Amino acid sequence: MLHLIEHGGERWVVKDFGSRTWLVRNTIGRLLIGREYGALHRLQGIQGVPRQPFRLDAFALGYRFVAGTTLAGVTLDTRHAGFFSALELLMQQVHELGLVHLDSRNSRNILVTEADQPVLIDFQSHLGTRWMPRPVRRWLEDYDLAGVYKHWARRSPDTIDEARLRHLGQMNRWRRFWILRGYLGVGKSRPVK
Repeated sequence: MLHLIEHGGERWVVKDFGSRTWLVRNTIGRLLIGREYGALHRLQGIQGVPRQPFRLDAFALGYRFVAGTTLAGVTLDTRHAGFFSALELLMQQVHELGLVHLDSRNSRNILVTEADQPVLIDFQSHLGTRWMPRPVRRWLEDYDLAGVYKHWARRSPDTIDEARLRHLGQMNRWRRFWILRGYLGVGKSRPVK
């Protein structure tokens, strides 16, 4: 469950599994909160991810509220080509720090700020890639980028180039074999309004 709270003159998002059943709280809740906190902590310093993550307890985490609207709730067009370039760069910075998001196809996991800048949220499905063989790591990074290109192609088709469209097409062919497809729906949070 997501909560928006105000403390110390600042707004914070709190993601909390504390009200769930004992079993959910102590299995999935504990796991997903730990995973998301670890990802957000590692990505601090990158513009475009929530700042100042902290653990409230084993079942809850918080981070600074980011004012914006989910990509699902906005209309972007050719005037916003810079948004998608910035989102691509943000995803590449996440990859450079050894993580893949794995749920960038979900437009509720991308915020559009008032300055038309992207913010990635909901890192519950992420994977660390530093230990992976280079071909596997590269494939997962390509999968992440295909999520960016999916939104780009749908929302601003006149501004995406052929190379990115080919990349999207290649990854879409692989998508039906993706072993974690069912997992990616677990623990989805709703955007804070």
